[in-house]
Amino acid sequence: MSDSPRFRIFIIGAGFSVHAGLPLGEQLFEFVRQSVNRKYGSENKLERDLDWYLKYRERCDHISCDAPVDYEKFMSYLDLEHYLGLRGSDTWSDEGNESQLLIRNGIQEVIYSRTPSTPTDECIRFCEQLRPQDIVLTFNYDTLIEDTLDFLEKPYRLFPSRLKEVGISSSIVDSEAEADEICISKLHGSIDWYDKIPFLKDREHASQYEYPWESRHPVFKDGTAVLSSPLIDGLSHEDDPLRYVYRVDDLSQLTKAQFWQCSPLILSPSSSKILYANPLKSLWRGLQQAGGLNFGLGVVGYSLPPYDEYARQALYHLMRNYTEFEYDLEMMGLTKGPARILDYSPPGSSDWKIRRNYSFMNWERTELNTSGLNEKSIDWLMQ
Repeated sequence: MSDSPRFRIFIIGAGFSVHAGLPLGEQLFEFVRQSVNRKYGSENKLERDLDWYLKYRERCDHISCDAPVDYEKFMSYLDLEHYLGLRGSDTWSDEGNESQLLIRNGIQEVIYSRTPSTPTDECIRFCEQLRPQDIVLTFNYDTLIEDTLDFLEKPYRLFPSRLKEVGISSSIVDSEAEADEICISKLHGSIDWYDKIPFLKDREHASQYEYPWESRHPVFKDGTAVLSSPLIDGLSHEDDPLRYVYRVDDLSQLTKAQFWQCSPLILSPSSSKILYANPLKSLWRGLQQAGGLNFGLGVVGYSLPPYDEYARQALYHLMRNYTEFEYDLEMMGLTKGPARILDYSPPGSSDWKIRRNYSFMNWERTELNTSGLNEKSIDWLMQ
């Protein structure tokens, strides 16, 4: 297969990772609770906050405490409590309250412990067919795609653009340096990413005391054995928060880290997650204008849930741009094909939920495949 650019965009959701044994939704949170209980005992802060939330839900919405828990609403409850400082002086930290940090560290542990040691056949099939200058927008926390690209020795970057000159109002992109790369944009963060800003604030605060306390942050403290590197390789804008995000080389070094020492940069699966998106904002910049000049658009396992309104708004424009802006465009021998959505519906079931969530699509220029991730469906997606 030719390795010449096709300038495609792929949107990846949690359904992409199911084949590798990674849990979804409620199952993920149950595993997180189990992980937290093993590490801190059953009388931990997360369980106490969950009990408090269930009482709140019962008294406000008349929902029995024994009814199934909507974990996204629970985490949204925690997000709002922390973001608005409702606890006052009991607010734990700028990064989150105790339960929020327990959840993020629990997600990291669950996903890392279940990530295959070698790439799956499906991931290899997908990544083998990625071409230079393809863009993968993923909402997943896991490292399946990066691990597979490393295994295949295919170059990629995890930030929007390489810059060869940074200006006050505009910058110059180093197109030559990007020519052979695939761009992976992890819109909800990653289990191996850490934000250095809270550490720097802690050090500044400590320096104001006669006897400054030492940092216990396993990634950034002086003399740490944990290897990490800035996510952005090269020049960046001074006001870009992504320049302070670091990627840890080996997560096994952090398996014993405590929640109060550090927390991975991931947006928890909450309907209010956008409140914590500032470190990742540059990954979202310009998405509303994307798609029109691309020559392929694929979606894998992303259900576009209604509560992710911010994601819907961004992808609405991107996907409409693809199907409506110069759909008959021909350039460099390339033409657009139909947008392709790959998901899974059990045999005999209806695909109406997928079509409802993507009701804004031009379905005359969109194809849907509900067979799930397999070699045949991957080939169909990437063609």
